Amino acid sequence: MARDVKEWIGKTDGTPAPARVKARIVAAQDGICACGCGVKLGQAGERIEFDHTVALILGGENREGNLRALRRPCHAVKTSEDVAQKSKDARVRKKHLGLTRPKRRLGGKRFDGTPIFPRKD
Repeated sequence: MARDVKEWIGKTDGTPAPARVKARIVAAQDGICACGCGVKLGQAGERIEFDHTVALILGGENREGNLRALRRPCHAVKTSEDVAQKSKDARVRKKHLGLTRPKRRLGGKRFDGTPIFPRKD
């Protein structure tokens, strides 16, 4: 009979998961990469990396339920997507708070000589 194991929760965002927690995560995934590629983890000495499903920079928590095991190439793709999402969120937040200046319209004329953006003097 298996005993119930409490979910691991990191004391800080920088606290790494212990080896026993990593082993439970890999076992829960049946040794398959969590990204959906279907490749077995650790083949040919490939390193297993652990990733937060919801990234810490996007408000995720450092806990066992938010961790998953990935292959190195899959983890690199996921990390770049997280960074792109963080950048977009920061741009939207700055615009919403009025911290960015609106882009100036460039003047110009159409082929018939009429201005594209007429002045409102």
